[in-house]
Amino acid sequence: MKAFKQIIALFAALALCLAQGLCACADDGTDELSDTPDWDGIVAGLMTDYQVEPSFIAAGYRNLITGEEHYFNPDAAFEAASMYKVPLCMYVGEHIASGELDWSPYAYLGEYEAVQDAVLIQSDDRLAASLNTVLGGYNSSHAKTAAYMGIDTDTARDSLYLNNWYTPEQILNCLELLYNESDRFPGVIEDMQQASRDRYFLLYETRFDIAHKYGDYQDRLNSGPHYINDCAICFTDQPIAIVLFTRATYEAESFMTAYCTAMCEYAERTAKRSESAPEPTPVPTPRATSFPSAAAESTETDTAAAEVPILLPVGLIALFLVLGILTARRVSARMKTRSSLLMLAVLVSAAAMLLSVVGLKNGTVFARPGGDPARTAADFFDALEAGDYPRAYAALGDYSDLGLDSEPNSEAGRILADALRGSYSYQLNGPCRVEKLTAQQPVRFVFLNLPSMEEAVAEETQRQLEEIVRSRPVSEVYDDSQRVLSAVTEEAYLTALNRVLEGAETYYSVVDFDLIMNYADGRWQIQTSPGLLSALNGGAGY
Repeated sequence: MKAFKQIIALFAALALCLAQGLCACADDGTDELSDTPDWDGIVAGLMTDYQVEPSFIAAGYRNLITGEEHYFNPDAAFEAASMYKVPLCMYVGEHIASGELDWSPYAYLGEYEAVQDAVLIQSDDRLAASLNTVLGGYNSSHAKTAAYMGIDTDTARDSLYLNNWYTPEQILNCLELLYNESDRFPGVIEDMQQASRDRYFLLYETRFDIAHKYGDYQDRLNSGPHYINDCAICFTDQPIAIVLFTRATYEAESFMTAYCTAMCEYAERTAKRSESAPEPTPVPTPRATSFPSAAAESTETDTAAAEVPILLPVGLIALFLVLGILTARRVSARMKTRSSLLMLAVLVSAAAMLLSVVGLKNGTVFARPGGDPARTAADFFDALEAGDYPRAYAALGDYSDLGLDSEPNSEAGRILADALRGSYSYQLNGPCRVEKLTAQQPVRFVFLNLPSMEEAVAEETQRQLEEIVRSRPVSEVYDDSQRVLSAVTEEAYLTALNRVLEGAETYYSVVDFDLIMNYADGRWQIQTSPGLLSALNGGAGY
């Protein structure tokens, strides 16, 4: 009996060692790109790994020292979404610094430096809309920034570019200008270095210093495709500019960060092969900003990790099972005992190893979470409607604060914030679907679409200014330099804003999306999506 127990213990130890070996084997991914210097081959390999449809992406790479550049779908124009905020801030900042643009009439928005921080770091759509208004409206600002993209004046009149569609080369032109002449555009690179440190190109990239600006947009009202993009200046041994547009791409952010890492590694290899590699370029030091980071630490898994080679561990388990059964039969025959317990030990060990491989490959095998995810969703939106933001934030798993309860420092900002928060309403739009530790609750959400008000407010502001000019003495309207007094401009804007908001329901938007929740720490936690964040922020493109 003692020998019998020793044999069982031996098989248990062997099973444990083999299971650990299988997990190590499964996780022993190698970097297939490390020995592949060809740029086109790198991109093709990434597209294969992530099963990306070629027509659904456009990409660009430019070495800012040597000028080496590469493109995939170079002539394809994609919806840039919030990436347009880079040239927007470049233009406004440059013209304020040169004295060509007087910021004093817009002082009610706050100091320009703080506005730029919010637009580039927090991707604040409301303040970006205000900057567009400063330049004469959305289309006007795109036309004025066209030169930064290398687009000539005649081409800039084309509605394609006025409507925020750009090619990879045009985005790289903008980034190269920003890098080479950064003194013209104070603080832009520094703000980009602080933006979205755990999303898009930086979902799980931490080795390289990267200044980037994402664009994330989906017209859900018209069932439009989901565009997720990013562009960046990467401070490798030889700094590079990169851009990646994606449309309706599965695991888009994982694909994007894999692309970013691959481009940085490619730049490092080419720099080392260069006979006269320059000294590493100093990296700008981010300036202090009063806008705290809203995102908590990322909890997303590195989905670009090597795929588990499933056939190898299954084969080893089968071999273990066969050898175990044969050994059990021989031992039983020699000891003239029944082999059932030994057989059972072998089968249980093999089953345990198989479950470890299945779990490693597919994640959680079985889960029985408690609580009602639909109730969590309803509590979150009820708290939003009631203005109980601490209770709403408590339901979130990836953000600790969305800034909804912060009070703007201008009267116009407070008016817009109150109107936006008062517009929130929701409806749970069907049953909640639960799969293991993940739940999806369809939601219909109503919010005040601030960008849709932009043109109406601008037109009403102009009417109010004209009325003031007609009805008041010149000394009450203009200063000694014959410029409209900032107080007059602010008065006209506030009056226009209140007039437009009298019919605020006209500008309400309805968006349908699936609210994603994960079960962790004994409760259901909401994972925010770009669609939800955009709606809460009152803008179509978060």
